[in-house]
Amino acid sequence: MSDSTELLVLRLALIGMVFLFVLLAGVVLRSGLRPRRAAAPAPSRARGGPRLVVITPGTTGLHPGAEFELAGEMTIGRDGGNGIVLADPSVSGRHAAIMRVGRDWTVSDLGSTNGTLVNGRAVDGRGFPLRGGEKVVFGAVVLRYLP
Repeated sequence: MSDSTELLVLRLALIGMVFLFVLLAGVVLRSGLRPRRAAAPAPSRARGGPRLVVITPGTTGLHPGAEFELAGEMTIGRDGGNGIVLADPSVSGRHAAIMRVGRDWTVSDLGSTNGTLVNGRAVDGRGFPLRGGEKVVFGAVVLRYLP
């Protein structure tokens, strides 16, 4: 092979490597632009721990019957940093909190725009005790509390 042929092959190899690098960088950057998925609701099971079950999902992309297991203190809202993420425009970024108080669970509103309702009654920041079977409404999303 002549010197000019070797030089041409090296140049083409370098162009190929630069192209591959740019392609891979684009794929990585594009994947970083996608919104993070929040923890998926727990699959349905016969276990009887406290949970919230989706009745009316709004535009969250969840399916009726999807369940969220409750643990300790959790925030509920549209932002990905919440323990329970309800990605519906009617749900505030940090909409409400649900926490264990002794053996019971309490839901409280965190100053949301559209409010939090339990069985049609507005909830304030002081909280509302949940006993079992209540419909809890966050904007257009309706969940049922099961102890």
